[in-house]
Amino acid sequence: MSSASLTLKGWVQTFFKDDRAFVRVSICLFFGLGLIGILNHAMWRDELTIWLIVRDSESWKDFLEVIRYEPHPALWYFCVAVLFRLSQNPAIMQLFHLGIGTIGAYLFLRYSPFSKVHKILFIFGYLPFYEYLIISRNYSLGILFAFWFCTLYETRRRSYLGLSILLFLISNANAYSLFIAVALGATLILEYIFRNEFDYRTRASFLDRLTSLTIFILGAFSSIAFLIPPGDNLEHGGLSSGWTFVFSLRHFFTALARLWNSYIVVIVAGDSKYYSVVICGVLSLVIIAFVSGFLIKKHLALFFYLFATTEILLFTYTKFLGAQRHFGHLYIVFIIALWLANYYPTSNRLASSIARSRVLSNWMEFASFHKKTFITIILLLQLIAGIIAFNRDLVIPYSASKATASYIKANNLDRLFIVGSEDVAMAPISGYLNQKIYYPERQGLGSFVLFNTAREKVDIEETLNQVERLLQEKYSEILLILNYELKVFRNELQIIPVEQFTESLIYNEKYYLYYVTRTN
Repeated sequence: MSSASLTLKGWVQTFFKDDRAFVRVSICLFFGLGLIGILNHAMWRDELTIWLIVRDSESWKDFLEVIRYEPHPALWYFCVAVLFRLSQNPAIMQLFHLGIGTIGAYLFLRYSPFSKVHKILFIFGYLPFYEYLIISRNYSLGILFAFWFCTLYETRRRSYLGLSILLFLISNANAYSLFIAVALGATLILEYIFRNEFDYRTRASFLDRLTSLTIFILGAFSSIAFLIPPGDNLEHGGLSSGWTFVFSLRHFFTALARLWNSYIVVIVAGDSKYYSVVICGVLSLVIIAFVSGFLIKKHLALFFYLFATTEILLFTYTKFLGAQRHFGHLYIVFIIALWLANYYPTSNRLASSIARSRVLSNWMEFASFHKKTFITIILLLQLIAGIIAFNRDLVIPYSASKATASYIKANNLDRLFIVGSEDVAMAPISGYLNQKIYYPERQGLGSFVLFNTAREKVDIEETLNQVERLLQEKYSEILLILNYELKVFRNELQIIPVEQFTESLIYNEKYYLYYVTRTN
């Protein structure tokens, strides 16, 4: 064996044996790769809309009124508002987001009960490393505070105050974090109520418990207050009717399949194919049963897992099927449940009653025996998906908005009056250009989009009508940006194609630039 091989072998052994070296090297690698990814990432409308709201709100009152139309609690918006006071470059939001993700990864590496291999597999998996790190949204805040909660979970034996503050913060990160916070709070309450059954003791005083419960409840209600939209809001979160309470077998399996999609991210159910959602929905039930099988002796961890999973799946069915970043919280619930299970001794009370059934007893033994293999497979699949997504983002822009804005600036086209449609797709360009754009949908300058009764959809004919009117009344030349190729022309307008940017992972954030003047 060569000296180089021996050196590499020795380094690997040191890496996995020395806890401090493991954490330091892992977190540096995580931060370094994350920095490369996040600086290369072209932000899309959901990322930059928050920045635009902060940038273009005329007052704090205006700011608070606007964010009520956003389907999220206010915590991330306040963070971005502070960042905007430090720099008017939206890249500061990305760097802040990188910091949040890195701290969350550090807490997981340093304090979680998983093996070193599992820790590495997790932090570089699709959800923690790509969806909740590279894409700057409010979801990373919820995960950071949830991991912080898990880290400090043992402090409940002395005081609940620290945990209640974290529950407040988790609740106000996003709707899915609210579900996790409610489940975590319910777990603490259940543990205290049945403390004799669980042989649990705490030195927390009555005032401590009352104050903590108040903070927890305030956190949940303050989150809900922002999640309830104004009456003229037209954004229903994915369902045309807003909510659905009528049972549909296909919709049931479609929602249930989200659990499979969140765990097994490399093979996901296609909603358009009935057999696909049925198979993945059934497999989701198998996964829930399997996890319950090896958590059965950790009663409160099992309670949290089933409670939080049920909350999210119910919301998925009744309100919003969502995307990977949304139902991916089902996977985070799984990780938190495993972490919390480490705090509890094994209890055979519930398991003993279930064990009277030979089938259930055999299932529990099977699940417990294959627990490590199951976790490893899930983490490996997440890692594979994370590597694919990270490298894809380096090659294919997530949105063409960044390239479009760079081209406009480089060619001094931002000196022109800019008209853009569809307004939703123009928001990230407004963010990167750091200026408002005329939106035909609102017949005026804008940046972020409010889905209320004041917004009207327009077709290309109406867009060109407004362009022609602008040229007649005020401007001699206009830069027209569309997120579709123009195929309608007018004799009154001279429309010259300038450039097009069609490489984008987001299908409707591809852009076509046109120089427009009057023909006479």
